[in-house]
Amino acid sequence: MTKWIILTVGALILMTGSIATADIGNKQIIKTQNNYSMNRPVYELELSRWGVYNDGTHPLETTNGINAALKWAKKNNYKTFKIPDGTYLIAKGTKQDDPDARINLVSDMDFLLSKNTVLQKETNQFEIYSVLYLGPNVQSVTVKGGTYRGDRDTHDFSKKGPDTGGTHEWGYGIQVAGAENIVIDDVKLEKFTGDGIIVTATTVTGSTISEESLEIGGINDEGTPVEAEGKIRTNNRAVTHFENASYEKYRNIYFWLPEGINSGSKADVYYYRKDGSFIRADKQIRFYSGESVFPKDADYFRAVFEAPSIKKVKISRMTVDISKNVTIKNSDIGYNRRQGISLVGSDGVKIYNNHIHHTGGTAPQSGLDIEPGFFPGRDTIIKDNHFTDNKIQIVLAYGENAVIEGNHFEQSLEGAVGVHVHKGFRGDVIVKENTFNGSGLTVNSENAIVDQNKFTKSEVKLLGKNISFSNATMANAMLNIGYKEGQKIENIEMKQSGANLGALFIWDAPVHMKDVTIHANSKNKGIIQGAGNNKSVYDDLVVKGEKYNGTILPAGEYNRCTFEAGTLEINREGKYVLNECTVKNPSSLFNVNNLYGNPEVTIKDSLLEVTENIGYGAAIYVQGAGKFELFNNEIMAKNNTENTPLIKLGPYGSSKPTKIFNALIKGNEIHTKTAISGVHTLNAGTDAPAYGVTDNKLFNATLELTSKEINEENKLITK
Repeated sequence: MTKWIILTVGALILMTGSIATADIGNKQIIKTQNNYSMNRPVYELELSRWGVYNDGTHPLETTNGINAALKWAKKNNYKTFKIPDGTYLIAKGTKQDDPDARINLVSDMDFLLSKNTVLQKETNQFEIYSVLYLGPNVQSVTVKGGTYRGDRDTHDFSKKGPDTGGTHEWGYGIQVAGAENIVIDDVKLEKFTGDGIIVTATTVTGSTISEESLEIGGINDEGTPVEAEGKIRTNNRAVTHFENASYEKYRNIYFWLPEGINSGSKADVYYYRKDGSFIRADKQIRFYSGESVFPKDADYFRAVFEAPSIKKVKISRMTVDISKNVTIKNSDIGYNRRQGISLVGSDGVKIYNNHIHHTGGTAPQSGLDIEPGFFPGRDTIIKDNHFTDNKIQIVLAYGENAVIEGNHFEQSLEGAVGVHVHKGFRGDVIVKENTFNGSGLTVNSENAIVDQNKFTKSEVKLLGKNISFSNATMANAMLNIGYKEGQKIENIEMKQSGANLGALFIWDAPVHMKDVTIHANSKNKGIIQGAGNNKSVYDDLVVKGEKYNGTILPAGEYNRCTFEAGTLEINREGKYVLNECTVKNPSSLFNVNNLYGNPEVTIKDSLLEVTENIGYGAAIYVQGAGKFELFNNEIMAKNNTENTPLIKLGPYGSSKPTKIFNALIKGNEIHTKTAISGVHTLNAGTDAPAYGVTDNKLFNATLELTSKEINEENKLITK
């Protein structure tokens, strides 16, 4: 079959216990955290015996000698291969991805280097290379210690390979390609033209499903072919028997590169025994990274796809070898050109306690990139790492299930990207207990959980459905929410001190926000920005700011909220409800207008207080609204000495057609220091309807109403 070359980004990781050693003769006892121990015979590389040089010379002899010694050590049952101190020049090779120009590890071997041991890649012009390679069928290997150094500083970037694009982005320090049970511990990887570490997969076998392999119809739940509109199925000529020896180990089926299939559709796979009896079906398998694992007693399969006909249909059916159970820990991975770590086809990767830093030079330039393309990228744990000044800190582009926990992200680069979760990343995404300093977080995936993180000088964008964002502290950081429905925001502490930016941006999808506190002492008026949604609920929101520059309220229902940061402006179409809130400011409380449409405003059971003199217009100044209602509030201006209305409907100047189409002021207690207008409607408009002003108690304040207002049961009390 055609050989597949996958030039993408990927790495997988296994977590094992940390290792401690004790010398006993020519053997070591290696103990794991599980208190399990076994004899591990050690072979220390004999340089002269194998023609190996440790002075940075003779790359071809050195590379060949190490590989020959590894095979010999494996054959003679050694379990640990130790390379003495020195610099070992690894050959550049004679072609792209030359297998003779790298160290090829063997199974069941610990590969040990000291901090004084360097594996240096010889200067070369090839776009694809690696220093250490762990390929298919390699398993149970620990790579520990030493420095792996690329040729980035001296590489010839002018050459172009016959099957590559001239970007020179595939020079790797350590390449894990279909290996299993691998630990990479306490290594230093630097200055590679591509990635410090790539964990990927390889193709095992496959075939092409095309028109001659297909027929119209589907298959029912009993495995019997049936007529089915809009369905096509593989015919008897396309039967693939699982007779190849590789199927004993690799029991998976993937479907790639669909042509002529309905957009967004998936595949159904039906398995049969040799006698034709039906075993079971795997339904709704995604194209590319969706996997079907066939039963041990299956002899062949048939597949069903959604398509109007078999014309021009073509699908690649593949079986793949995925890197599994790989752990990368305690390592320093820096100054690489494309990625620090790439995961391109992995299952069960753990990345612990590494410093991943200063990645940049050719896209994507990520500290860590999970981008498996055709392959899966499942179940990745990224914990307790330090990411510093990578152009992009982490990208979860594709794949499924990832935990990002306890990491420290720090960036000072202009235009840098922090942690980005793409909408194509599926399953569980958990981001918790991380520290973001200058690094942002963008989450496009659905149902993500973001909890107990700290953000400083950064921006958080929640762009996916049903995201939970909770228990965060944010300093000079902006939070964007409400881009998609179902987001829940809870227990957030935000501080803006001197930064000229908003704290909270709310898009137009419904959100539920609870226990958010904003201390905004910046010059920016827009502490809160955005449209909001009539169905959004904001519970126990606290907004305070010493400069009292005010903010604009998004639409929604505000319950038990506190605003002490200047005038609240409501200026766009939507429903605004304030219930049991406290609004307290020196001179002005609300400015309601129809700059972007007629809002409908209800303020009830709240405390509304001007603490000093009322400013221009009124304390509550309504210039335009579809509806404005004040119910059962306590409204106070006990320190005011200016002759300015407390509540005013309509602008100053000569009467014009009204922009206030409905108003009701009912059941409020209004307190003023002097006899000023408590409610003023004289300028509401030439065609203004009758407004209701009823059942209010006014202490020292007066009513200045037109004759058409509904003025009932109001009590004017002089104190």
